[in-house]
Amino acid sequence: MKILIIQGGFGAGGAEKIVSILAAHRAERGDEVQVAGLTMPPGGSYFPFPDEVTLHVAQASGGQLDRLRHIRSVVQQVAPDVIISFLTKINVLTLIATLDRATPVIISERNNPRAQTANPVWRHAQNLLARRARAVVMQTQRASEDLPRAIQRKARIIANPCALPTGAREHLGTGSSNLVAVGRLDHQKGFDLLLDAMPQILAGNPSVRLTIYGEGPAREALEAQRDRLQLGDVVSMPGSSAAPGEWMDNADILVFSSRYEGFPNVLAEATVTGLPLVSFDCPYGPRELIRPEENGLLVPPEDVDGLARAVLRLSSSPELLQKMRDADLESRVWLAPDNILAEWDETIDDVA
Repeated sequence: MKILIIQGGFGAGGAEKIVSILAAHRAERGDEVQVAGLTMPPGGSYFPFPDEVTLHVAQASGGQLDRLRHIRSVVQQVAPDVIISFLTKINVLTLIATLDRATPVIISERNNPRAQTANPVWRHAQNLLARRARAVVMQTQRASEDLPRAIQRKARIIANPCALPTGAREHLGTGSSNLVAVGRLDHQKGFDLLLDAMPQILAGNPSVRLTIYGEGPAREALEAQRDRLQLGDVVSMPGSSAAPGEWMDNADILVFSSRYEGFPNVLAEATVTGLPLVSFDCPYGPRELIRPEENGLLVPPEDVDGLARAVLRLSSSPELLQKMRDADLESRVWLAPDNILAEWDETIDDVA
């Protein structure tokens, strides 16, 4: 089978990680797999691809019309048996680019389209065009229930696969003061809320230190907020981790402050590794991944005081921290790549 996967780019992101895993899996099965993206980092793809997977990159920095032309050109060049696209804008562009083709298309929404700050035209366009898709892959049941009724019958619920990162468990912290947060530096990830919680956390535990891994458009504003709160000696922002999973080295607690999500890979990686969690109960993902009091603590969305109290509670309880570190098996079985990829295989084969 010839499969074309279309994504936004080849950088560090949740959708990009899943694309690399899925592409490698289907290539190993004997499929001809090609992956198209609109951007490529200077050092190459953040996530690896096997040599037998062909990559297509549009280096032009044009607008949506140029991107549409690139997608259409790749589709015509590859002539795939099945197309899989990821994320709202790419889903819309892919469905438009294939209007005159009978090639079956699977689209996958990886975020919360109701909450995204992008122009709502994209969500409405996806809802309209998704009627042409053969399947719509969502990551949680709650997310699928937010689809228009006409599309819900096409929905397949497939969580993100997540294997235990090599060496991650052995490198976890054993204390209670090293906090980490990970994600794109933008409004969605809520790092401004986390910074607002830090003075209260420090008042209760002066030894706490926070590292925020990631890059994005909000860096300047977050650095200014950090300085304004006099947290320069407490909060570091070193950029993205050098390799997937390295952000967990010496980490004691992951603090997850997102305003909305789809199915956060960072949380999944933490749950299969045994890294204790404190997270806002935002839609969607945290509630599906966190078993309260077992592997993490959930806090009402955007409750800054509640976030601070939860971090202090966890950092002051070595017994609870150890209990959470030992609670990784259930998530590891549920999110095992073989199990999740079998669900993708069933969807792809049904559509083909």
